[in-house]
Amino acid sequence: MARETTDLLVIGAGPGGCAAAITAARCGARVLVLDRANFPRPKTCGDAVSNRGARIVDELGGITGLLTTLPHAVVEAAVAVLPDGSRVGRSFGHQPGYIVPRVELDDLLRRALEASPAELRQGVTVRRLLVEDGRVVGAASDDQTWRASATIAADGPGSLAWAALGRSYERGRSLGVAITAYYEGIGEGTGDGTGEGTGDGAGAGPAQGVSEHYFERDLPCGYGWVFPPVGGLANVGVYQRADHFERGGVKLQALLEGFVQRHPERFAGARPRAEARVWSLPLAVNLGPPAGPGVLACGDAGRFIDPLSGEGIWQALYTGQLAGRHTVAALDARGLDARACRAYQRECERAIVWPSKLRIGVQEAMRVLVQTGAHRSALIERALEWGYEGDALEITERTS
Repeated sequence: MARETTDLLVIGAGPGGCAAAITAARCGARVLVLDRANFPRPKTCGDAVSNRGARIVDELGGITGLLTTLPHAVVEAAVAVLPDGSRVGRSFGHQPGYIVPRVELDDLLRRALEASPAELRQGVTVRRLLVEDGRVVGAASDDQTWRASATIAADGPGSLAWAALGRSYERGRSLGVAITAYYEGIGEGTGDGTGEGTGDGAGAGPAQGVSEHYFERDLPCGYGWVFPPVGGLANVGVYQRADHFERGGVKLQALLEGFVQRHPERFAGARPRAEARVWSLPLAVNLGPPAGPGVLACGDAGRFIDPLSGEGIWQALYTGQLAGRHTVAALDARGLDARACRAYQRECERAIVWPSKLRIGVQEAMRVLVQTGAHRSALIERALEWGYEGDALEITERTS
């Protein structure tokens, strides 16, 4: 069996893995990245990149406005649509977000990775991490092993790092589930994104670049979405926290079909272009994200998805950068030991996990308001407008 050695081994070349590898390589580490896919490759996702995520993409690529070089839609505002049709909007001002198909985003990051000092090998399936004396020392495929001073796992839900660290696949409040499909024939959304709820469901007429999130009674602790179209195709889907999804007993495909049928004003004449696809989302609700001697997990592998919105691209990019920086600092000092791992975990907890725990509370409050109809209260409506417009509990986006 062939064998190689390197300073840092990164498993996965998605947003988290690319961010980690580019960051570490720019700091002088020898970095090898392995991915089982051959790029460009599709990835099931909502395709939303927040304004904070877009800034990290610019940092990694070294060019301002890099996402605008790809097929994209600009997201200037978002609107929360309540069961009675009333809308609460928010504007992103001069800091827009974007809808970028993941096949395009991931290939852009792949090109940035290959332009860095790191090395990428595609079409390589890693089977397991190598563990010796309680420490991860590399990884193995069917016919090759790689020894590394440190490993970063960016291989998504069900990461190889979980087994190596003795971590289980958690469900319930720790997991989200989603289904998405691309629809053609859907126009831009309605509502002006200013934060003024109309109360009558009429919106404020056609508006460009508005992401719509529908909070509905059959989607407790979740929502349906319609995002601005890219190339005539709009990303449409349903997200829900797994404990409520399992309690409801309705399949994701049926939830998506029900969502579409309830909104003929949005889907009249629209048709799906391909089969809907489902995926799971490990949520950032538990302290101590996966890390241990010799290995750090980032992105979905680190369980960093926002439980309220289901977003994960900014989290992957951000924790990838953190993992790259912490790894290089550790290798320059005492190695990636338990102390260095805990420092990484604490920074992730401050930036993502603790705010996510607060957002679970917001999610539960929204569930009660929607189920009971209390959102129709003028006082509650004003509170929703204040909360939705501001950044107080926001993680991935900025509205000012």
